[in-house]
Amino acid sequence: MQKKEDSFEQKRLELESWLQRMEKRLGGMLPVGHTADVLEVQLREQKGFHAELHQFKGQIETFQQLTQRLITMHQHEDTSHYKKITEYIKQHYDRLDACVINRGKLLHAALSSLQNLDRSMDKFLAWLSEAESVLETLESDVESRRASHQLKDLAWLSEAESVLETLESDVESRRASHQLKELQNDIERHAPTHAALRNSSLALLGSLAPEDALMLQLRGDEMERRWQALRTRTLDLRNRLEHNTDYWNALLLSLRELTEWVIRKDTELGLAARQDDHRAFRQQLEDKRPLVEASLRSARQFVAGEPSGDLARNLRRELVKLSDKWNALFDRSDQLAARFEQNAAKLKQLTINLEEAVVAVGRLERATLSWSGPRSAAEARELLTSLRVLEQQLPPLQRVLDDARAQATMLGPALPQSSATQLEDCSARYRALQAAIRERRDVLTSSSQGEISPGPSSVQPPWERATTPTKVPYYINHSMETTHWDHPQMIDLASCLLQLNEVRFSAYRTALKLRAMQKKLCLDLVTLSVASESFDLHGLRGQNDKLLDVADMMLVLRAIYSNAAAQYPALVDIPLCVDMALNWLLNVYDSQRTGQLRVLSFKVGLTILSKGHLEDKYRYLFRLIADPQQKADQRKLGLLLHDVLQIPRQLGEVAAFGGSNIEPSVRSCLGEREDLEVAHFLAWLKQEPQSLVWLPVLHRLAAAETAKHQAKCNSCKQYPIIGLRYRCLKCFNFDMCQACFFAGRLTKGHKLSHPMHEYCAATTSAEDVRDFTRALRNKFKGKRHFLKHPRVGYLPVRSVLEGDELESPIASPQHNDMHSRLEIYASRLAEVELRASSPEDEHRLIADLCHSLEGAPASPGQLMLVIDEEQRAELQEMIRELEVENAALRQEYEQLQRGSAPHPMQAQHDVVAEARLLRQHKGRLEARMQILEDHNRQLEAQLQRLRQLLDDPPTSTLQTRSVTASQLNQDTPGRVSQPPPPNDHR
Repeated sequence: MQKKEDSFEQKRLELESWLQRMEKRLGGMLPVGHTADVLEVQLREQKGFHAELHQFKGQIETFQQLTQRLITMHQHEDTSHYKKITEYIKQHYDRLDACVINRGKLLHAALSSLQNLDRSMDKFLAWLSEAESVLETLESDVESRRASHQLKDLAWLSEAESVLETLESDVESRRASHQLKELQNDIERHAPTHAALRNSSLALLGSLAPEDALMLQLRGDEMERRWQALRTRTLDLRNRLEHNTDYWNALLLSLRELTEWVIRKDTELGLAARQDDHRAFRQQLEDKRPLVEASLRSARQFVAGEPSGDLARNLRRELVKLSDKWNALFDRSDQLAARFEQNAAKLKQLTINLEEAVVAVGRLERATLSWSGPRSAAEARELLTSLRVLEQQLPPLQRVLDDARAQATMLGPALPQSSATQLEDCSARYRALQAAIRERRDVLTSSSQGEISPGPSSVQPPWERATTPTKVPYYINHSMETTHWDHPQMIDLASCLLQLNEVRFSAYRTALKLRAMQKKLCLDLVTLSVASESFDLHGLRGQNDKLLDVADMMLVLRAIYSNAAAQYPALVDIPLCVDMALNWLLNVYDSQRTGQLRVLSFKVGLTILSKGHLEDKYRYLFRLIADPQQKADQRKLGLLLHDVLQIPRQLGEVAAFGGSNIEPSVRSCLGEREDLEVAHFLAWLKQEPQSLVWLPVLHRLAAAETAKHQAKCNSCKQYPIIGLRYRCLKCFNFDMCQACFFAGRLTKGHKLSHPMHEYCAATTSAEDVRDFTRALRNKFKGKRHFLKHPRVGYLPVRSVLEGDELESPIASPQHNDMHSRLEIYASRLAEVELRASSPEDEHRLIADLCHSLEGAPASPGQLMLVIDEEQRAELQEMIRELEVENAALRQEYEQLQRGSAPHPMQAQHDVVAEARLLRQHKGRLEARMQILEDHNRQLEAQLQRLRQLLDDPPTSTLQTRSVTASQLNQDTPGRVSQPPPPNDHR
């Protein structure tokens, strides 16, 4: 058996070596020649090569038989390795054979074309001999005795010249115009013959000997000279007939015919799908140009004298019409030519990308042929390391294929079918390669006995890491005999984040919490490019709706942190970082611990906290939801914003940023557009919309962590100021550090309503002068001005009564509970109406409903936790209005009860009217409950200020920011509940 395997390996090496030699010989063959001698030599070489290739076919069949015997002998073992090698060698041989056959066809076609050209040339030379004899006879009568032979019928040319001389001697003859028109028609009929001979002679010049080529060129030049002279004399003769009425009538008809011809050509131009078709079309225009321009010139000369009459008006109208259509036709032709040139450049680049992709895919496919199963866990780990090196070649190949697809999309119908087929074939091979590598990675991972996962090394006694049946990790404290979903260090981090609740402004509070989370998870050491490449390496590109389980997430996270650990080995603890990052992602997107996350949510969470420029993150987030045309629709934008808003929601801060309803942000971003492009998306984000204002604040905080400002804080006297610096634009020489500003501290003479300017970096002298002039101007503005012209540091979005919410993967239990209670109370109201009970029963029911509305739970986390006196007064006023409406309804009902007994039909109408009023009242109650549930006091106050805004909100950069403390949101954070962790069954 071992002997047969050795024989198989020896035969494989022999076949591969022979195929490579033959492929090298084929690649070294010269391109298809242009002469008969060269083509015959190349044909003999091709036939010999093909015969040698055909003789070796028996070796291929013998190798296949040997493979079949080995497969039969190893029926109970994995023989896919032998099959792949045999298929690869057979495909290599078939491709080589196809290339040889194709080269033979090209050589035969070139030789046949050359032989046809030789026969045409012999016939043309024979005709030249006859034309020369005719020319000797005409030398005494024709002035141009050096005329060449570029027309098929020189007898016709001599006859045309004699007719032209007769017309020149008898210009005033009435038949002159008719004869001239016939001559012009005859010239136009012979124009294709002239063009064909001229092109043939020019094409033949390169293949003739120098002496013969010179002779042919001289004759061609003489023939061209006589042709142009004939056309010029014809046009001159037409100009001499300009005062002839018959001539002008003929010119009018000629203009109309030319206009019809231009219209037909304009239609043909729209059908020109290839560059060769357009070249032939352009040649027709050039041939027609002298006649059209001469006709237009003659018509302009006649019209310039401003004659009167129907003929003049008709000529003037046809002149304008032909001139416009002729110019428009040339403009369209120029545009089409430019587009063809652009497409040619794109097609060339596409061909280069396809060739590069085919080579890369072939190289990777050959690498997969040498795979074999691991014999031990150690060998599996070594093979896994080699596989990672191989996987690193996939992202560049993916980018090349993406570029090729983009270029194919831009080409559209101009894309050749062969290129489209090659692109599809290469993409299919790449997908198969991805699947093979993924399957290989799974096999090696399972064979390495779980050493890919972080394991319990991320916790220390008395803690223990355990997993649920769905592989979701949880943590057991043996000393306290408790279980927790959160990692011990995540619990400590949550305690530290509670201290940040002292920060007065929600955007900065949220950013500070996320910055602490980012550092603890070491995601500030993970660049956006590393995260993106890791996603692509694990086959997550374009899989946004796919669900990831915990094992897949840990594989991706380990790859990300392995790259970070290579750069920062002292800072990145891979098992701890993987567990912490997984813990955070589950807290944000899977609080119920189902063990699955959508790929889009996974990418969004890591992208937000990764290291990178803010605009790069915006572009990458848009790329996640964009289609191949780089556009996103309303649904995809809604899903993206929903996933982004889950991050502040997990911190209990979402209410300050418009609540969990993403519809207002989607409408604010889309505007009147149906599809969203990246430019519009970036422009909207640069205005810092309310729902995402915390993200640029996070980047400004990170950028200012090491910044030193040569200024002293007027509140705590810190010098120099470290971090963000806030300069008052009303008080002279007043600065605050970020700690004092976040705490909302006040000093003598400075108020929260004063405008402030935020700096992330040290200020320049120009900025100092600018701020001084602003402070000087603001000194002369009273308190009423700032109340009348408030400024917010973000783009507000209107979110009251916007309609139904957009599609969201997570439903709100509070929302469902509130509507169920409203339905119960509505049905009870209807029952009271039908039973015609006492007014006290109805009043009691309505009072119960109002009481329920007053104490109803709000939107997730924090809607009604902290309400100041102003908002409480608004709610009480709303309840009083409801009670007044109910009292009016009750009074009307009592009046009906005290009245005389109505007619049964009238009573039924009254009941229907009463039911309609109650339904309207129920609708008003639901509308108000929607407001109470989805929006809180902060949004109401912002909307009130929005109605008073007269100036546009200022734009911001990463270096500076205009803020006003009194305009910032000051919510108290809420809490997000989680299911209890599993009990410890010990």
